[in-house]
Order: sequence, then C-alpha cells, then structure tokens
Amino acid sequence: MYDVYYTTGGGPWVNAGTDTWVNIWLEEIAPKLKVKPILLLHRNKPEGHEDYQFPIEAHWHGDDIEFAENLCKNARRINILHGHYTPMKVIEENLDKIHSNVLHNSVDHILKSQAGTDAYFGWHPYIDSSWETKVNENSKHNIWIGVYDILTENINISNFYEFKHNRPLSKSNNLGFTARCEGRKNPHYLDGLKSYIFTNSFHFKTVWKGFGKYDYSKSKIYHYDSKFKDTFYNMDWGISHSAFSSEPFGYSIFEAVDRGKLPILHSTWCTELDYPYRVSCKKDFFDIYSSIKESSYSEKNKWFTLLKEYMVDNYSNKDKWVKDLLTIYNI
Repeated sequence: MYDVYYTTGGGPWVNAGTDTWVNIWLEEIAPKLKVKPILLLHRNKPEGHEDYQFPIEAHWHGDDIEFAENLCKNARRINILHGHYTPMKVIEENLDKIHSNVLHNSVDHILKSQAGTDAYFGWHPYIDSSWETKVNENSKHNIWIGVYDILTENINISNFYEFKHNRPLSKSNNLGFTARCEGRKNPHYLDGLKSYIFTNSFHFKTVWKGFGKYDYSKSKIYHYDSKFKDTFYNMDWGISHSAFSSEPFGYSIFEAVDRGKLPILHSTWCTELDYPYRVSCKKDFFDIYSSIKESSYSEKNKWFTLLKEYMVDNYSNKDKWVKDLLTIYNI
C-alpha cells in the first residue's frame, strides 16, 4: 500500500517558492508519514544533478508515462503537493483518489490581479480556472498556504520561514528584484530605474524588454540560478521590489528581509501590518522609492525591524506547520 504525492518540481531544481515548499515537505513531513509515500514529478528529469537522490522513492512522469499512470491508478490516495494549473491526465483519470490538494495560489486571484493594472499588458504562464475548480471540488482536503483569504473552501496552513542569515539592514539604496517576471510581480515598476534583476532572463527579455515600451537600460539583468543566489544578494542593493499583486505568501519577501534588504510591499500584502512602504501602482512605487532614498538609515531600520518582528511572530512556527499537515496526511 502506498500514497502518491504529485508535484511539478522539487529537489535541487528550485525555480519558485513552490519548489522550496516541496523540499521542506520532503525533509520535514515525508519521514513522519504512516503510509509509504511515492513522489511523482510531472515532467522529464532535467539535466544536471544526475546523481541526486530524493529522500523517498521518486519517479519522473515524463520519463515513463505508462508507469506513472499505473502508479496513480494503483495508489491508495493521491496527494497534490503542487499541481499544474492546466489539466493533467494522471489527475483527471483519478479524481476520486485525491485526498489533499495544496493551493499555492488562486487562479481567480491571479487573473483578477491583472484587471485594472497600470501595465499596458499582462503576462503569466497559461492557467485554467475551470481545471483548478474541478480539482478543488474533488479533493477531500484543500490546503491553502497563503496569507489572505480565497473563495475556495480550505484548511489554511500558511507557509513558514526560518530566518538563517539575520543580516542587518543594508545601507545601499539601490533596487533589487528577485522574482519570476509574470505580470502579478509588477516588473514594470522598474521602468527607467537603476536596478539589479534576478529572474528568468529569457522570459524577461522576451516579454518585458521585447515589447519595447519599458526602459530597462539602467537595469542589470542576471539569469536566475539558485547556485548564484548568495552572489546576487551580496551585490550592492538594499531596497527590494517586493510589491507583488495577489502574493500568496512571498518567500522572496521573507528572504529579502533575512538578507538585510528593505522591501517595498504591495498594498494588499498582510494589510493588518502598519508599514509605510506600500504601493499599488507604478507611480506609487516611484514616489515611495524616492522617499526611501531621502530617509535616514535609522528611520528605515525602524520599519525594517518592525517588519521582521511581524514575520517572526506570525510565520516562523515550523512545528505547528508539521503537525497540521500530518493531521491531514495520516488520517
């Protein structure tokens, strides 16, 4: 008897917060499961790290589709750690087996975040709202990891973050951006500003620079690779563009603070926190950034400290996260 745990990624191939979440799950949750877990990754095994071994039995869907289909067909349960936002055959054919589904974002919120934006276009990977609804309706337990409310009925087990660097606030006023370049991350806020950008450079140059209406001539763009994260964070920048619309949790926001960067947040993120550096449009961003550059270090550090204390107080309880998830998986 075994349960399948389905995901789009994990291991050393970290490209998003979802991959980080899966890796923490593998470390903290997998060893405590009562029924044998088998990890099914929906894609071909990427090149590089050929010798890497997951801590539990793992298979790559794309490498042997027939095997993956039989694996799901004969499983006791299917638990989705992070699913595609578009229909997948192995899930479609086993809807009755879905025991849990971890929601890392809401398609409806992603789509709504593009309505009324001051960007002249929106871009994000293809997503299917009807498919998300179908999976949610068939899952016995929908687990929402975010910090705001969504319409889907769910059990809210928000992410946590462990502060490991604890760097003091940087004195640099240069801007940095460490996120995927989909529309809801608002990369257009950096139009005309000097900045350091750490993202998928192919997507960024094709989409945001390619249309030609935004000026990134003052920006230095570095292709995202987790191996170079430390190098990027050690560069001369101290203000983080973290003003993301419909941001479910925001690992990169927490990481910016952990590494001594002062975030400019979106007006919709953790609204209960009194924090002055918030924006909801491109003009706001320019005005707030200009204001920060004129502020004293002590003033900036006051708000940096308050934000970090809020994060630690509300989103650092790993033990509770583990306990709440195991309550669902070990039923």
